[in-house]
Amino acid sequence: MGICVCLNIIKSVPLPNLKIIAIIMVMLFVYDIFFVFITPYFTKDGMSIMEKVATGASSNKPVFDAPQDYSPSEQIPLSVKIPYLQKCDIKVCAPIYGMIGFGDIVIPGLLTAYCAYFDTLAHPGETKWYYIISCIAYAVGLALTYVALMAMEIAQPALLYLVPCTLSAVFATALKRGEIRAIWTGRAGIAAPRPFDNETGSAEED
Repeated sequence: MGICVCLNIIKSVPLPNLKIIAIIMVMLFVYDIFFVFITPYFTKDGMSIMEKVATGASSNKPVFDAPQDYSPSEQIPLSVKIPYLQKCDIKVCAPIYGMIGFGDIVIPGLLTAYCAYFDTLAHPGETKWYYIISCIAYAVGLALTYVALMAMEIAQPALLYLVPCTLSAVFATALKRGEIRAIWTGRAGIAAPRPFDNETGSAEED
């Protein structure tokens, strides 16, 4: 259900160019780092505000070590649980899991959706390289997030890894293809309406 919510948000919020997307992603990159790594110094139990919001936790029990029967006082459905693979049979009864917030899906998803749009606009009928590379970059960033989570055993801001991976991959692709200005401004030299311009176009025709 959470995945469906994320997909609906991505579909409903088309952004016109990479400039706006990059600004949003960088701002949330800083926001995520602050609320995960900095706020524990200001809370009584040493738990980050972001972690509390995502889990509804009222204790300082780490999210990565939370068993299935762990029931905090309040659970806010703003994250997706991802179980870890267990080698020990005993731990199957009380599995540990990681969590990824809706924002960690939606924010990079807006970039991926824009890449698919730009591919269609600038290179109709061709392989959607921007879209493919952005998806691969997201997978790499997510893998790095969980490697860091298991290595450090503390909550990790996923955008710390997702934003650099996805943005750098898209910019590198655009630089190699000589389309930095086009993808940055959302203008590929082709007169094509944006998805949210349908109503405007109809009004002009009338």
